[in-house]
Amino acid sequence: MSEYYQNQKKMIFVKKPDDEKGYDSKRMNGLKDQLEWIKRQIEYATFTDSYKLRMELHKGEIYEIDWGINVNAEFSNRHYGVVLRDSSQYDPLVLVCPIKTNKRGAHPMSDIDLGYIKELNSEHPSVAVINQIKTLDKVRIFSKNVISENDLYNDKPPKLEADKLKLILTAYMNFIQGYYI
Repeated sequence: MSEYYQNQKKMIFVKKPDDEKGYDSKRMNGLKDQLEWIKRQIEYATFTDSYKLRMELHKGEIYEIDWGINVNAEFSNRHYGVVLRDSSQYDPLVLVCPIKTNKRGAHPMSDIDLGYIKELNSEHPSVAVINQIKTLDKVRIFSKNVISENDLYNDKPPKLEADKLKLILTAYMNFIQGYYI
C-alpha cells in the first residue's frame, strides 16, 4: 500500500523533460478552466435562486452562449449559437446549434457551411456544428457581446437567413437518421 502511494506520488510529480516549469502547464491550464467553469456555474445558480429569467427567443436568432467547459471534443467556452426552435419567456430552456468560424475547413460529417454572416463581423466564414446541438438554460446566453467589437444586440439579435436555417435543420434530421450530410 505504501509502495503504491509512493509510486503514484512520483507519477504525479515527475518533471517532464520538455517542461521547464516542472509541471504540465497544459494540464494546469485545463484545471484553471475547470475552476472558472465551476465559478460560473455558482454564479448562474446564485442568479437563478434570486431571479426568474424571462427571455422570449425566436428561431434563427443568433446569440453568444457560454457552452461551459466540456470533455475532449465537446463544444466549450464562449461561442455563437443559433436558436433552432422558438422558446417562450416562461420556458427556461432553448435548443441551440453552435456556430464557429471556418478557419481550418468544415468537418464533412458535422459542419454545415453558412458562409459569411455579416452581423458576426468575422474575417472567416462560419459553420454550424450540427453534432453539438443541445438544449441549454437561457442563463447561459450573454446579454453583452464580447466576441465582436460591435454591439450585437442593439435593438434585437441578428437573425440567420431562412435558407441557412433550413440547411441546418435538414442536415440535423439527416444526421440523426444516420445519413451523411
